[in-house]
Amino acid sequence: MQDKCIIRKINEICNISDKYIIKRINEERLPILRNHAPLFYILSGDGTPLLFNEIANIWKISKSSLSDIIVKYENQGLIKKCSCSEDKRSVYISLTPEANIIKEKLYEIEDEFFNLLQKNFDKDQWNTFENDIEKALSNLERML
Repeated sequence: MQDKCIIRKINEICNISDKYIIKRINEERLPILRNHAPLFYILSGDGTPLLFNEIANIWKISKSSLSDIIVKYENQGLIKKCSCSEDKRSVYISLTPEANIIKEKLYEIEDEFFNLLQKNFDKDQWNTFENDIEKALSNLERML
């Protein structure tokens, strides 16, 4: 019997995506954890810093968790912290050039997965799929 639960199928796509990304992070020997990848996406590749609080808000992560993550990657030379001259309580966070290599590799891994996901779709099928997903997300966002 075919499983008709769409929620289960969506969850399975998410689970497979995570497993694939973890596998590729390990294969590439990237010194980051999968669940920390959003930090590398949030921070600019051109070295432009963001305020610590902005990162916490964008990522929707607690400040204490973010602080621990920042310290971890600062110790690895991937993150740079600078105090704000106007407000000593504020801290700017930016990626180092070494971290940009990781960021680019994460984008490559994401593209690989995206290409695998699209494999048996023609262009019209994929456009329809994307539009339908957008409609479903829009419907759900209106509920909240």
